[in-house]
Amino acid sequence: MLLTNFHTHCHYCDGKGSPLDMVEQAKQLNFKAIGFSSHAPLPFENDFCMQQENLDAYVEEINALKADTDIEVYLGLEVDYIRGLLSPRDTKWDALGLDYKIGSVHTLAAPDERYPMLSVDGPHDEFKTLLNEVYQGSARDMIETYFRRVGQLCGEGGFDILGHYDLVKKHNKALKFFDEDSHWYREVAISTLDDVAKSGVILEVNYGGMLRGATDDVYPSPWLLKQAKARNIPIQINADAHAPYHLGVHHQRCREILLQAGYRQQRVLLGGQWQDVAL
Repeated sequence: MLLTNFHTHCHYCDGKGSPLDMVEQAKQLNFKAIGFSSHAPLPFENDFCMQQENLDAYVEEINALKADTDIEVYLGLEVDYIRGLLSPRDTKWDALGLDYKIGSVHTLAAPDERYPMLSVDGPHDEFKTLLNEVYQGSARDMIETYFRRVGQLCGEGGFDILGHYDLVKKHNKALKFFDEDSHWYREVAISTLDDVAKSGVILEVNYGGMLRGATDDVYPSPWLLKQAKARNIPIQINADAHAPYHLGVHHQRCREILLQAGYRQQRVLLGGQWQDVAL
């Protein structure tokens, strides 16, 4: 199996270790390519994104690592989609010379000014505030809003890889706030795949939740990957690595899940071009 990883965080945002640490670990594991995707700066206070004043240094450091002849290194960003506030489509990213962008939904705008933006990916207490106080305990309302934002992100475009499609399920293992087998959930999760298919972006198979013990399976769930295959949506295995030791941990398991879903190839960046390679 050809090993690559394009969802990689380092000390410029909420990751551990330097970009060089990541590259050296990837080389030890015989990775063919590694792409860096630090969280792009957000226009409000938070504890997970790169600071605006560090953006130029990040770009310079990743570009310098491209001189390594033993592995292909790519410069990217994970850009949040926050309707009316931030999007991967924004022209301000153009000047950075990025090789690719990951588009993701992490936060939902709170309809009450008492609350800042709240994350479906944050600590339990933050998530409980989002669910119980902003959405009055209605998991369905919150989840449908989340997938609506994912659909809008795909409609706007401007990115290459869709990050952790069903991230909204992250806390379900611990908090059991909805049933993934419920009809309404399956309907909204499956129908939003139509937006993904229309956009032509790559759907990442992200094992970050498994790495941190939050989930027992990948984003998106295996049953959704079967639906994605039926729509001919290209996929890509990613660790969502936040430390060097995260690289490669569950790549083989993801391969097995994808084979069971009917996939035989993944789409990766090699030689400066997106290519379909065998799983």
